[in-house]
Amino acid sequence: MPLLENKKIILFFGCLAIFFPGAFVFGFPGVMASEWQTLFHVNKAQIGRLMFFVLAGTGSAMYLAGKLQEKIPSRFIIFTGSLACSLATLFVGQATCMEHVYIWAFFEGFFCAFVYIPCLTIFQKMFPENKGLITGILNLTFGGSSAVMSPIFTYLLVLKGYEFTSVFAGFLSIVFGTSVAFLIKTPGKDKAKGGPQLSTLSFKQTVSLSSFRLLWCVWALSGAAGVSLIVLASSFGRQLGYGITQYVYILTCFNILNGIGRLVCGRLSDRYSKQKILMIVFLMASCAYCLMPWFSHLYLVSFLACFIGLAFGALFTVSAPLVTEVFGLENFGKVFGLVFTAYGFFAGFLGPWLSGIILDMTHSNFKIVFSLFAVFYLISSVLIMRVKIMGNDKQVVACPSDDQGNFIKLEQSS
Repeated sequence: MPLLENKKIILFFGCLAIFFPGAFVFGFPGVMASEWQTLFHVNKAQIGRLMFFVLAGTGSAMYLAGKLQEKIPSRFIIFTGSLACSLATLFVGQATCMEHVYIWAFFEGFFCAFVYIPCLTIFQKMFPENKGLITGILNLTFGGSSAVMSPIFTYLLVLKGYEFTSVFAGFLSIVFGTSVAFLIKTPGKDKAKGGPQLSTLSFKQTVSLSSFRLLWCVWALSGAAGVSLIVLASSFGRQLGYGITQYVYILTCFNILNGIGRLVCGRLSDRYSKQKILMIVFLMASCAYCLMPWFSHLYLVSFLACFIGLAFGALFTVSAPLVTEVFGLENFGKVFGLVFTAYGFFAGFLGPWLSGIILDMTHSNFKIVFSLFAVFYLISSVLIMRVKIMGNDKQVVACPSDDQGNFIKLEQSS
């Protein structure tokens, strides 16, 4: 078998392509938040808006990326997304005001989706028997990349400065990520089954399903609670009296479990109920948020951050194969993109933006903010158990419309 036809080698290229967008989205803002606050003289609320723009960009592009897969080869979409993410990071290195950082955040989030959705779709088709494990590996790379790169970003920021760190990161992404995008394609012998598939669900049909609406709410609430710690880790660490080289451990621990949890939960989702896995990790994260503001020891706070990272990573990993089971692989790109709009458009507001406003109004009272996020995770743990998968009684499965465009309900008994 030719080297470039080997599925494991292609998976490795996919991991390389998705590594740097993940580092830019999950690691770069957390490390640079304090630097931007000092450079541009902005408050916590303005820094909190940063993640809102990242998520708004991602939410805007997820559905589009899913649609484009039906018309354009995935490797071209991945190449475009990877190159744009790299160039955006070069741009933010020259930022002279916070508005420039917001522009970077939106474009970083937008083109990140062009890498993320095609990679998930390609490799679920390529490894149909291990969707959870493969999704976990990709999400481990995507989320765990920040655990690798955050200490490096911090080291370069302290040693070389802000501009050098941004430019170095951008060029590193082009050399090791963008360069392999065209190698990510379905092997020749699997092209017939791995080619573009036309979806069987329209937009109207999708949003009419209760399972979609429940997943959408789960992503809005748990996504808000999880992503907020990326931005709040630095300000919470500073309030506890730690410097940048110390409080980075909070973000690093979050990201390590964010990454490892994606792999472990992905593997478990191939064997056990996906809803129960998510319920358990959501409850663990809820408890962690309740306890975190009552402790000041760095290692203990970092330990609690691990549970929030675990829940955040599981949300991404377990939701993807769950969407595939409920709506069908042919609908995965578009439906997952629609679910992701909850994370993109609402999680950014409910999480980083709202928490920044509350912190400014309450003189940095993290007890209120963390208690709010604990409630978000608690609600999510209830909602996720109501999502039905194929095989359950009376479950509506993906199906086409009739000649008049009406939704045909096909019921499947267990």
